[in-house]
Amino acid sequence: MRIDTRTAGTTTSRRRVRASALLGSALWICSLVPGCAAMRAVNTPLTEVNTEVGYRNTGPSGRQDTGSTILYLAFSGGGTRAAAFAYGVLEELRDTEIPIDGVSGSLLDEVDTISGVSGGSFPAAYYGLYGEQIFEEFEQKFLKKNVQGALVMRTLLPWNLVLLATPLMSRSDLASRYYDANVFSGATFEQLAAAKGPWIHINATDLSSGERFTFSQGAFDAICSDLDVLPVSTAVAASSAVPMLLSPITLKNYAGECGYTPPQWIRKILADRESNPRRARAAENYLKITDAKEKPYIHLVDGGISDNLGLRPAIDFVAAAGSIDEARRIRDVELPDRMVIILVNAETDPDPKIDLTSAAPSFASLMNSVSGGQIRRYNFETMLLAEGMLQQWARDLSSADHPVTAHMINVGFDEFKDASTRRYFKRIPTSFTLSDKQVDQLRDAGRRLLRESPEFQNLVAEMRATGAQHPSPPH
Repeated sequence: MRIDTRTAGTTTSRRRVRASALLGSALWICSLVPGCAAMRAVNTPLTEVNTEVGYRNTGPSGRQDTGSTILYLAFSGGGTRAAAFAYGVLEELRDTEIPIDGVSGSLLDEVDTISGVSGGSFPAAYYGLYGEQIFEEFEQKFLKKNVQGALVMRTLLPWNLVLLATPLMSRSDLASRYYDANVFSGATFEQLAAAKGPWIHINATDLSSGERFTFSQGAFDAICSDLDVLPVSTAVAASSAVPMLLSPITLKNYAGECGYTPPQWIRKILADRESNPRRARAAENYLKITDAKEKPYIHLVDGGISDNLGLRPAIDFVAAAGSIDEARRIRDVELPDRMVIILVNAETDPDPKIDLTSAAPSFASLMNSVSGGQIRRYNFETMLLAEGMLQQWARDLSSADHPVTAHMINVGFDEFKDASTRRYFKRIPTSFTLSDKQVDQLRDAGRRLLRESPEFQNLVAEMRATGAQHPSPPH
C-alpha cells in the first residue's frame, strides 16, 4: 500500500497547529487569571474556626460505641497489593463472631480507628464512608480495576495533555478526579463525618518538611481551611502521590484569616522543651504551618515517605496529649478493658536482581532500592516503638480493680512459615493494577494470616470469655 506522504505530513502539521493553538489559548487564559500558578491548590478558605464541628480526632465521633475494646487498624502502603491485603483483613474481622453486651456481634464492629497510607488509604476511606457496603462494591470499583491503565489513558487525552502543560492541572489532579467519579462517588469529608463510622486517618507527607500530614479539621484549622467540602478522593490522591510518578497535591495556606489560635498544649510544650524533646519537635513542626507568609503552600505526596505503616498518628497523638489517660479524655473514651492494634503490613523485599550482576543498577532500580531500604528500616523501628508503647499504655491505664490488656497483632507476609510463599507475596509489584488471581490470593492471605495469628486467637478467646461487656456509651 502506498502512503501519500504529502497528505500524512499535512495531517500531522494540522494536529500540531491545533495542539499549539490549544496550549497557547490555555496559557493565555492562565495569564489573565490572578494567581494562576496556584490554581492547583485544592482547598477552600475558612472564615471562622469552630472546634465543635468538622471532621476532628478530638471529642466524641457520634458513632455508637460497642464493646470495651479500643481497636486500631493500620493499613500500610503498597498500591493494590496493600488494598487487597487489608480488604481480606476486614473480611476476616467481619466473620469473627464475639459477644457484645450478651448479643452475638462481629469483631469488625469493635474497630474505632483505621489509619491508611497510600494504597491502604483506599479501603480505609471506603469503609469509613460506606461501612459494610465495601464487601459488595469495592472489589469491582477498585481492586479488580485496571486503575493504572485508566489513569494513563486519561493523561493521554488531547485536552488533558494541553492542561497538564499549564498550571491548571497536575497528574494527581487527574487521579483525584478519577477516584472521585469511579471509586468514592463524589463523597466529601462532611459525608465521612456523617457516616459515623470509625475514625479514618488518611496520611500524606509534607514534601518540604518530610513530616506526616493527616487530613482532619484540626490540621485544616491551622491553615484556615474548610475540610468539610474537600472530596475524600483528594486526600487519598495525596496519600498515594508517589514522587516522580505523580505530582504533589497542593494546599493553599490561608493561616491568619480565621481567628485561629494554637491550642494550649502547644504553648505548654514549648515553654518546657527539655522535658520532652519529641513533643517539642512536634509542636514546632505544627506551628510552621500556621505561618502563611513563610509557608504559603503545602505540597503533599505519598504518606509512605513519613510513615508507611500508618502507626504514627496513634503514637504522635498520645505524645502530644502527654499521656494515654489524657489522650483518652480528649477523645471522650471510657476506660477500656483492652487495647488492640492490628497492623496490616504489605511490605515487600528489595529487588534481588541487583545482587546478581556487577553492572551498576539503573536509575529506577537505584531509587527504588534506596527509598525502599529506608522505608523497610523505618518500618521495623516503628513497629518496635508501637508495640512497646502499647504495652506501656495498658500498664498506665491499669489498676488493681481494672486491669487493661494489650494486643499487638502483626499481619504481614513475613508471618508465612513457607519461604516460597513469603517470596511470592513479597514480589507482587506495587502498582494500581493486578490480576484478579493476585487480588484473590492477597485477600485470602490477609484472612488466613489474621485468623492464624496466635495473638489474634488470644484476643478472640479473651473477648469470648469475658463476653465483651461494656457500660453505657458516653455519647
